[in-house]
Amino acid sequence: MEKETKGARTKRHLYNCAIDLFRKKGYDHVSVDEIVKMAGMAKGTFYIYFHSKADIILEMLRQYDDYYDHVMASMNEEMPVERRLEEIVKASCRFTQDVIGLDLIRVLYTKQLEAGIEHKRLLNEDRALFSIIADLIREGQADGVYCPEYNPEDITMLILRGIRAVFFEWCSSGGEVDLAGECLWSLEISAQGFSVR
Repeated sequence: MEKETKGARTKRHLYNCAIDLFRKKGYDHVSVDEIVKMAGMAKGTFYIYFHSKADIILEMLRQYDDYYDHVMASMNEEMPVERRLEEIVKASCRFTQDVIGLDLIRVLYTKQLEAGIEHKRLLNEDRALFSIIADLIREGQADGVYCPEYNPEDITMLILRGIRAVFFEWCSSGGEVDLAGECLWSLEISAQGFSVR
């Protein structure tokens, strides 16, 4: 295991303090001054690692990616591909609901809308979840579970758009929507269109 550098520890500490404050007070009610005060660091140190408070949200995306990689590494490869696809979708819902939380996922989507075309891939092809789902679709196609005539990346985008739509409804409802249940239902409906059976 690679030893963590002092800079990486400092960045992680700032990130953890910011996320803790965001959860307690809400993203919009937390300033950089509060983050560095909680971290016990100078304001200049914050700007070495993050250009703005919004960069904390980008770091949050990297946390998502690490989590997805961990979930896939711990998953039994003998499990049917359809089941592994369901498990990664459930894991995404779990992490969003239990770790990120309603307020921060709202902020993430708001930042994505504000960033527009400049950061269009924040939620798409460059992300771990996209790669994982596309690989599972390819595997399913090779195994004869999914129709081979469809492009795996197109199917993946369809699945992710369905998940994002449910996340949006979850945010809009103040967390009243059954996140995992609705995402799995969306996946099931989509899978009827690209499954062989």
